[in-house]
Formats: sequence, C-alpha cells, structure tokens
Amino acid sequence: MVAYRTQAAKWTAMSVPRRIWTIAVMYLPVLASIGGFAALMGDDRAIRLGRMDAPDSGDIPFAGVCYAVAAFGVIMLIAEWLRHGRRRAPGLRLAAVVTFVFGAVGIPLAHMLAARDGVGVGFLLVPTYVMMALAAALFVLAQLSPPPEPEAQLDLEDLDDKTVAYLLKQRSKAIDELVKRGMLPDEDIDALKARPIGRLHLEEDA
Repeated sequence: MVAYRTQAAKWTAMSVPRRIWTIAVMYLPVLASIGGFAALMGDDRAIRLGRMDAPDSGDIPFAGVCYAVAAFGVIMLIAEWLRHGRRRAPGLRLAAVVTFVFGAVGIPLAHMLAARDGVGVGFLLVPTYVMMALAAALFVLAQLSPPPEPEAQLDLEDLDDKTVAYLLKQRSKAIDELVKRGMLPDEDIDALKARPIGRLHLEEDA
C-alpha cells in the first residue's frame, strides 16, 4: 500500500500531456505490432459474416506501416530508458518481447499471402525486421540494466489532497468490486468507504 500511494502521488502530479506520453510510449509499439499482425492474419469470424475481406498480398503494405510505427515506438522506449538513467523500468522487457513476437509471426504470414497471389514482398517487410532488431536490442539493454533505485516512500501526511482523492476513488472501486463478488456480506459498505486513507484495515473506534 505504501508503494502504491507513492506511485499514485507521482501519477497525480503529472500533467495531462505527460500522462498521455507515458501511456503512449509503453503501448504504441505493442499495439502497432499487433495491428500489423492482425492486418495479415485477418479475423475469421468477421470474414464469415462478410464484415471484412480475407487478407491478401494487398494488406502487406499496411502491415509494413504498422510495423514501422511500432519501430518508432521502440525508439521512444529506448529514449525513455536513457532518460530514466538506463534502469530496468517495469514492463520494458515485456513490451520488447511482445513487439518482437508479433513481428516474427507476421513475416511468414506475409510471405504466405505473397506466394498465394504470385507476387514478391520486396522491401515491404524491411520495417518489420528493423522493428524486431530494435525490440531485441531493447530487451538486451533492459536485461543488462541495473534495477531501479528504491524510491523514497511517502507517509500519509505527505500526500496532497489530489492524491488522497485519487486513492479514495480507487479504494471505493475496489470495495464495490468486492461487494459484487459477495466478499463483504457483513460489512457496512458506506462506513468502509468513509474511513480515512490507511484505516480501512482497522476496526472502527469504540
């Protein structure tokens, strides 16, 4: 809980553009590489329902664009890795692995589609290889990097009002989820939500 409230304080202190950048940096390469694979793989159910055409060699250029975007996303991740002191940030290796895998499985699909239509792929898969090379380099860099330095933990009295409101909101959502699962049958839910931060686990004062 102490670590979580420290992270919450950092998050609420960020500006909106910085939050968008933080999310984009982590998810852009992953989502873009999945998009490239999806363009080559297609969706059997959507194809059966007539909502989309079966993939063919004409989808390879779009997949190449997706993989190029993913390669740019990996470069952004490397830049963030450098900015944070070349430390092993959480999720960095996972993002690199997922990005690499969706590139690796996309290559044989692209060659299969091209062979079926009797055309060549040419340089259309170059972005895929670049993306995979960057993702592999990022994984190695992250693997060899030292773990992040322990952060100074914040006490409850050090939290600002914005962070407290954020934590209360998240705690309320967690309580509601427990209620839905029937895990708090004998509790006064309103009383639980009304307790201050850090006192949820304590019995009500006599």
